[in-house]
Amino acid sequence: MAPFCFPARSLQEFATVLRNLEDERIRMIENASEVLITPLEKFRKEQIGAAKEAKKKYDKETEKYCGILEKHLNLSSKKKESQLQEADSQVDLVRQHFYEVSLEYVFKVQEVQERKMFEFVEPLLAFLQGLFTFYHHGYELAKDFGDFKTQLTISIQNTRNRFEGTRSEVESLMKKMKENPLEHKTISPYTMEGYLYVQEKRHFGTSWVKHYCTYQRDSKQITMVPFDQKSGGKGGEDESVTLKSCTRRKTDSIEKRFCFDVEAVDRGNLDPEMDIYTRRYRVNMKAEVEVMHLQANECQRLAAEHQKLEERHGADSSSQTSGVTLDLELVSRPVKQ
Repeated sequence: MAPFCFPARSLQEFATVLRNLEDERIRMIENASEVLITPLEKFRKEQIGAAKEAKKKYDKETEKYCGILEKHLNLSSKKKESQLQEADSQVDLVRQHFYEVSLEYVFKVQEVQERKMFEFVEPLLAFLQGLFTFYHHGYELAKDFGDFKTQLTISIQNTRNRFEGTRSEVESLMKKMKENPLEHKTISPYTMEGYLYVQEKRHFGTSWVKHYCTYQRDSKQITMVPFDQKSGGKGGEDESVTLKSCTRRKTDSIEKRFCFDVEAVDRGNLDPEMDIYTRRYRVNMKAEVEVMHLQANECQRLAAEHQKLEERHGADSSSQTSGVTLDLELVSRPVKQ
């Protein structure tokens, strides 16, 4: 059996089922206009509309007939016999017409009642048949989806169980890292990496610019990329130099703490975009890029290592702080977290 790709395959299966079901639903709605709405609209206009017209005609004749009867009852007995016979004939004529209109109205109402049994019910039946087809299609989709659903349910349960076990292991590891942060280090292709503030010379003074820096011990390459926090971390072009030496800056020689000077090898074949560094190196035989490290623990480590170096050589720290050049092996040790 092929390995179960979770959750990518599950999302694909969900999308396929929902898309198939939605297509069938749209088809049912589109057919509803033809099988239900159009026949009912035709029945309303032709049959119910005709019954309403017959009702209006019946009401009009009823009013006319009742008026003739009242007028006939109010005739004076002093009228001539010929006038009375003429009135009787007129009443009989109106009564006959009223009788015919009444029959037509009753006939139309009866016709609507009979037609309703098939012209009204049949479209509803056709619509329900389409609705049942839609539900049956959903049932078939659910039936086809059953095997995958079972497999997915098992995978979800297994994933949940693995999560509980992994969570316990990760939580235990997190506690160990909190208790002994120096025993764990970050796996990285670089010997050291992190954020530094680089002091760059301007026309009217200096400015501290945040960079993301990486260092490789074997090639002695240090790469710096400008980093702008406000722009979402977007930086400029990266610039790499070969490290020659790294010297800790004496605390009272600069207004910043945890600073050190970096000396790079003067290279004449730098790319055009590196001219700013080239000019800086040529003006000074020893180009210095003053840097303040953002990570407090790394700064403390450098200070501690420097103190050990002084103790190892038996030197007085107060007299030799400004002239010490840190060993590259010392600088290139990985940052422990």
